[in-house]
Amino acid sequence: MLITYKFRIYPTREQEEKLSKHFGHTRFVYNFFLNYASTIYKVMGRSTYYNEWASVLTKLKRMDKYSWLKEVNSQMLQQSLKDLERAFKNFFKKQAGYPRFKKKKFSRQTFRVPQHIQLYIKEDNPKYGLIFVPKFKEGIKFRLHRKITKDGKIKQATFIKTATNKYYVAIVFEVKDVKVQNTSTNILGIDLGIKDTITLSDGRKYSMPDLFEYEKRLKRLHKRLSRKQKGSKNRDKARLRLAKLYEKIANIKSDWIHKITHSLTSKNQVGKIVVEALNIKGMVQNHKLAKHIHMQSWGKFKELLEYKAKRCGIEIIKADRYYPSSQMCSECGYINKEVKNLSIREWTCLECGAHHDRDVNAAKNLAKYGLILSVGREPSEFTPVDRALAAEPKWGLRVITG
Repeated sequence: MLITYKFRIYPTREQEEKLSKHFGHTRFVYNFFLNYASTIYKVMGRSTYYNEWASVLTKLKRMDKYSWLKEVNSQMLQQSLKDLERAFKNFFKKQAGYPRFKKKKFSRQTFRVPQHIQLYIKEDNPKYGLIFVPKFKEGIKFRLHRKITKDGKIKQATFIKTATNKYYVAIVFEVKDVKVQNTSTNILGIDLGIKDTITLSDGRKYSMPDLFEYEKRLKRLHKRLSRKQKGSKNRDKARLRLAKLYEKIANIKSDWIHKITHSLTSKNQVGKIVVEALNIKGMVQNHKLAKHIHMQSWGKFKELLEYKAKRCGIEIIKADRYYPSSQMCSECGYINKEVKNLSIREWTCLECGAHHDRDVNAAKNLAKYGLILSVGREPSEFTPVDRALAAEPKWGLRVITG
């Protein structure tokens, strides 16, 4: 099992210059061979991969024009080629778009170190440590804000420079798989929404912190940036102020999602969690709701929930996107097609008379969806909703085992 720790680093001025070279050299190699691969395919009609690129890279280093590539560790440049190869493979698998050139200015810069990484924690000041990688023999200072596993083996490290000129390192450790015994039999349904970001089947609701208060500030800073002359120092200052505000918004969202996902997966509360398999790309085509959907960060919430649930031995079940969780009465199974209208927040079942909150009802139906997988249940114990689920093969179950 792989575990990643992310720490902020504090390089000296000399180390910042070295890091700048590493960012620039790896970016150049990535862009050079992206252009190389695209040109070869257009002219000769064949694809090229890592082995050919690595051979060409070796020849480039021997040329006087590109001798400066020797200033950085060769494995970091080779890792950049491997990242490019992975980008092409994801494109051919239709999991991503065609690889794009990396930019130098006003964007996130990264490079990866595949091996020869060492960490040193100061005994007199355990809040700080040093990370040693090739070409940085003096060590780079980093802040130790959390404990690091002692049994893990360091696999790689990624150095990051943000748009706000902050430096971080993400270190990947390989640790032994630990089977967690989760004894809880509770099933939790989670409905994702816009008014309330998360609604649980037990009635609890959580809303993302109000971020629209930053909209006026964003608009004002965007206008200021557009008025500045390109290439001027004032434009750089305006760009930095705007980047800091975007970073603040991202940090608020990330902090909230981490806290919520931790509370849902800790303390052995549930054994299974059922979430919706939403077509987010399709939903954002609605321009009236696109901004609100992006603000909720449903994709990141589900991503963090899955890996935290796996560590706690919780099974994550993805309900089919066509499963009518909002339209179905959680008491009797009656389907009310009028509830497709998003403006209807509460409704009363015409069959049994039960009054429902739209989101709570949907979360309850998602929890019942997970009951189908329960072991040892007799058909006589199934509720009308269970039978409705079992009778519809198009609502097939897709399970991720934790």
